Amino acid sequence: MESINDDKIQKTLVTPGIGGLPTFSNGTKVSFHFVTRIVGSNIVVDDSYKWPKHMEIVLGKKFKLEVWETILKSMREREISKFIVHKSLVASYPFISKTLRDAGRTSIPSTSHCCTAQLQKNGTGYDDLNDLLAEPADLEFTIDLLKIEVPGSFEKETWLLDENEKRNTIPELKEAGNEFYHQGKYKEAEEKYMLALGFLEQIMMKLKPREKEWDELNKIKTPLLLNLAQCKLIAKDYYQVIEHCTSILDDDPNNVKALFRRGKANISVWKMNEAREDLKHLSTLDPSMQVSVNRLLCQINEALKIKDDEDRQKLRGKLF
Repeated sequence: MESINDDKIQKTLVTPGIGGLPTFSNGTKVSFHFVTRIVGSNIVVDDSYKWPKHMEIVLGKKFKLEVWETILKSMREREISKFIVHKSLVASYPFISKTLRDAGRTSIPSTSHCCTAQLQKNGTGYDDLNDLLAEPADLEFTIDLLKIEVPGSFEKETWLLDENEKRNTIPELKEAGNEFYHQGKYKEAEEKYMLALGFLEQIMMKLKPREKEWDELNKIKTPLLLNLAQCKLIAKDYYQVIEHCTSILDDDPNNVKALFRRGKANISVWKMNEAREDLKHLSTLDPSMQVSVNRLLCQINEALKIKDDEDRQKLRGKLF
């Protein structure tokens, strides 16, 4: 048995791992299964083997149960060990367990949190965790370390990215979205554009509008919104098309692509006057679009004529 952290952690090796002890630098991703028991009883609190997926954490991201980082750093890949941990180091375990159970998943972002005071007052919603809150106990963790991935060797989940990483990822997401679009995978393209736009919004909200950096990011935002609007147009989600294009036109009233796509969407939701205005404005900006504009204007006129004929027929029916 090995003692760790001033004897507050007692380690017992069950199955040796492979290779030497890793360096475990910050940003290392560790995948593992765990079984939690209350020391002195056979009560199993949690068993990740019964969950859909194993547990994953990234070291150095301030995971809420710091003792797990400590014990993982004492292990080798594919090692299985048991750790008896003093109750003073696992006071937050009921909160972590509740979060994992509620989410139905086995990895949680470092930013996830719960109000400790409120949980202590109202309970966790799980009787066994409430008991553990009321009477803290030493816990035994059986850890099965499945995989160790050094920083840069795995694709980070979005919640792990810092601001610079998000900035650098935006062009990659746009390119991936474009590739999906050209393959006819419009839903997948839409997801990439939306993720890139989400990153942009997160960065821009920290900046003062119309300052140089904000304007530079806004220029990156416009083509992403246009691409997303095109995906929404194909999906016949016309009100979303109108919303995205309007966002562009509020900032750039002469954006030709936004006018054209909003015009088409307005026709589809029977906003014919608005569609006409967009298309007429478009024709003054880009004469090369005149053929397409005329085609849509004819479509508007034809749709209105059909509706007028139908209305007259209905009115004639009422008169006779």
